[in-house]
Amino acid sequence: MNRIFLACLLLVGFTACTDEFEEINTNPNSPVEVPTPYLITQAQRGLVDLVLGEGFAGTGTYGSHYIQHLSQTQYTDVTRYDDVRTSFYGFYTGGLEDLENVILLNTSEETKGSVSDYGPNANQIALAKIMQSWAFLSMTDFWGDIPYSEALKGLENLNPRYDEQEAIYRGVVNTLVEAGDMIVPGVVEGDIIYNGNMELWRKFANSIILRAGIRVSDVAPELGREWVNLALSRGVIEDNSENAQLSYITGGEFANNTFYTDALTRTDYAISEPLVEFLEERNDPRLPVYAQPTANSVDAGRTEYVGMPYGISEGDAGAIPVAAISFPGLAFVGIDAPAVMLTYSEVLFNRSEAAARGWISGDAEALYNAAVTASLNQHGITDEDVVEDYLEQDEVAYDANNFEKSIGQQKWVSLYFQGLEAWSEWRRLGYPELDPAPAAIVIKTIPTRRGYPDNEFSLNKENYLEALQRQFGSDEDPLDGLVWWDVE
Repeated sequence: MNRIFLACLLLVGFTACTDEFEEINTNPNSPVEVPTPYLITQAQRGLVDLVLGEGFAGTGTYGSHYIQHLSQTQYTDVTRYDDVRTSFYGFYTGGLEDLENVILLNTSEETKGSVSDYGPNANQIALAKIMQSWAFLSMTDFWGDIPYSEALKGLENLNPRYDEQEAIYRGVVNTLVEAGDMIVPGVVEGDIIYNGNMELWRKFANSIILRAGIRVSDVAPELGREWVNLALSRGVIEDNSENAQLSYITGGEFANNTFYTDALTRTDYAISEPLVEFLEERNDPRLPVYAQPTANSVDAGRTEYVGMPYGISEGDAGAIPVAAISFPGLAFVGIDAPAVMLTYSEVLFNRSEAAARGWISGDAEALYNAAVTASLNQHGITDEDVVEDYLEQDEVAYDANNFEKSIGQQKWVSLYFQGLEAWSEWRRLGYPELDPAPAAIVIKTIPTRRGYPDNEFSLNKENYLEALQRQFGSDEDPLDGLVWWDVE
């Protein structure tokens, strides 16, 4: 099923696709007049699926397995680190290109008048730039250096150079500021994240800047401090109702949560044993939300949660009946379960860390407690006594002498099904302490990045090899290489 038909399935309010859609990607330097809501919806769904959706064509499912939120039930290749490479072409030829076309259609004198029917030109451009920025940061956190400044140029440049990760981070922050500043009153049609509310897009943009500032805290602390204060001065997400998440409209395979679609016929992804044990040790009230009870326990009239052992051989995994293990909760794999991009809880954790580092005023412990509370509330746990009891446990209480551990552990829990972000923060903070896969294959440590697409060696060899040499000092493309901000 082609991507244009997919957009038609997803978009409410438009009745049919037209022949012109087939030409939208033929020449990105010559925009075709096309309803931009189709492109926005298609881009959002495509990029969110690649970053957060089911499957190994994108980034998030790798993160969820490397970070041991999920375990494979039969084919345990990813949890055993047996392959190196992931393609990034789908990002560039899919959602990023669609958003670039939105920008072109809203800037071209030939088309910007007509497409303004779908929202102010400035707001459509701002939304596209913010969405691209979120995707580019996700990509560079996954691979390291990637094509950025020379990407999306169409036939003008078929061999883009790889930008250094620091340059990508700086470029993204600048773009987010620019995009936020250009927002004017008026909604944008086709937006299935914030329903066209541009004030929430502005807060999302600033919350991404806050994320970026915290991410570079070890490698470039002064830059991190600058970005954190910039983000907070501009206004960030302030409540769970403002969480950035893509809403699935249901009504067909391509309009449903992708993990739901996979679970209709397969049992690939179970909640991991390390996560279940971590939650049980703390009597964490999120466990019944994060996991479904085992089928065996339900049949026996009781409720039992059992995680799947992590990183074991396929023979050992295949010997464990699926009825004996727990699968992710419907809040994450239900037909209309949203794909969560950035939350109020994360914002509060980042503010807590900034306070602990002395970058901002505020009580780091109070912000930490608010972050944990926001995560609990996000998942329907609002009883104040339950929340208080949880926070008062020794294993949960904030430790001012080791804020990295306190924030790292609770952030790891709160980022369930945000696999890439959870993996990135684990790489940066080092908590919780996780054991590598016992049956690991290619490397014996938890991966710290993914390798580039195989085709880059033949299609963009000079730039590909230059990027490897710059980052890792050889032509090897290692799973255990460190990206710029990961200074151990």
